[in-house]
Amino acid sequence: MVGVRALGLMCNDPQRGVVALHELAALASLPVDADAIGTACIVDGAALLSRLPAVVAERSLAQTVGPIQGRCAVVQVRVRGELRPTGPAGAASQGPFRARSYAAAVIGGPQDADGASASRERLLAGVPDFLRRFVGGHAEGEALFIAILARLHALGGLESPHDNAAKLAQAARDVVGKAGSEPRQVTLTNGVEVVHIAVGMPSAVVTLAALSEATANRVDPTLADSSMGRERLRRFRGVVTLGGLDTPLKASTAVPDKATLQVLPDSAAILVARDLTVRVL
Repeated sequence: MVGVRALGLMCNDPQRGVVALHELAALASLPVDADAIGTACIVDGAALLSRLPAVVAERSLAQTVGPIQGRCAVVQVRVRGELRPTGPAGAASQGPFRARSYAAAVIGGPQDADGASASRERLLAGVPDFLRRFVGGHAEGEALFIAILARLHALGGLESPHDNAAKLAQAARDVVGKAGSEPRQVTLTNGVEVVHIAVGMPSAVVTLAALSEATANRVDPTLADSSMGRERLRRFRGVVTLGGLDTPLKASTAVPDKATLQVLPDSAAILVARDLTVRVL
């Protein structure tokens, strides 16, 4: 298994999203040095966020994330030794981050305090006040997320989260491209699409065309105890982006039945469209 620090999930059946994560248990896991995790889901146009300040080592990634509430979700894992802001806003500096109908997992970037602080100031310079108000902590990654939304606003796409995939992707690429040379990844969603951008860090994407009844029974037997429940498992479609990998995945890596693994280059940009197709940007 490979440790994953950032994950994006988009599916057509949120109630069975956690089953999809269990399906990937043999492929992706929590890093051995994980010490905190957060999950953000977009539900009815609002970004819902939960953070766990501690990770139980015996629990799997899927068990730690728990139920998925929306069609799109992003997960971010913090590891021991990672640069983190301290003080009263320390907890709010743990990703993922949210604002309006958007959420993002952001990892990498400057790993020294002075460099991160300087980058944060550059990213927030010129950001409109109405977006600055969403800044809750002191993380450079949060500043990058807000800067992407500011760029999206400048492109005229901020107020159209259900119809701005091209502009969202452009905004993310514009900001990440100017943020510095340090390796980083951003997995960003507007609730109907997911944009994943990697710079100098390995990542992959898994496409699921159905879910296993056996897996569903292990997670929650009620998901497979009726003909309708079993049909929903067969009709499940989902895409999972895996970022911040401990080691690069290989194309020959074993994947679940009805699943396809695409290993991405260390510098990659993809869009998971609302029809669950994966497009290279």
